[in-house]
Amino acid sequence: MRIILLMALLLSGPAATYGQTTTVPLNFCGVPIPVAAGCTSETGYGLRCDKYELKWAYLNYQQMGPVADEAVKAEMRERKQAEKTPLEGFLLDMPAKGYRLSYLTDAGMAYQLILYGVAKGQPVLVQLTLDLDPEKTTDLPEPARLIIRLMK
Repeated sequence: MRIILLMALLLSGPAATYGQTTTVPLNFCGVPIPVAAGCTSETGYGLRCDKYELKWAYLNYQQMGPVADEAVKAEMRERKQAEKTPLEGFLLDMPAKGYRLSYLTDAGMAYQLILYGVAKGQPVLVQLTLDLDPEKTTDLPEPARLIIRLMK
């Protein structure tokens, strides 16, 4: 049941926060995440901007693999033509693994990185969705670079 609730939080997207304009200060495992102009953070566990969305969920160790797998399965069901490739990277400089999804939207291509691992002793799942294909860390938006480092 807890996995279902976490999945609902991660996959909720814009509809869950429609009409809310409050910006909540962000903190990822003790690291302050700035909310840039044009971005909002309604939950304290993510950031929505014009060109990207960054969100995360704190887990327990037993949930990491199953929640990540379920997040990927849910995204693949929602986006029938999505391509999935394995992804390795770092969360706060600790090894992480996950997947890179790419799919067509009404606005063009979208790319999603789903990474999970242990950051500062805390199991966590991070989801970054953006409209460009990030090949290296410098391609990521600045707030995401505070959390995620790609292998390149």
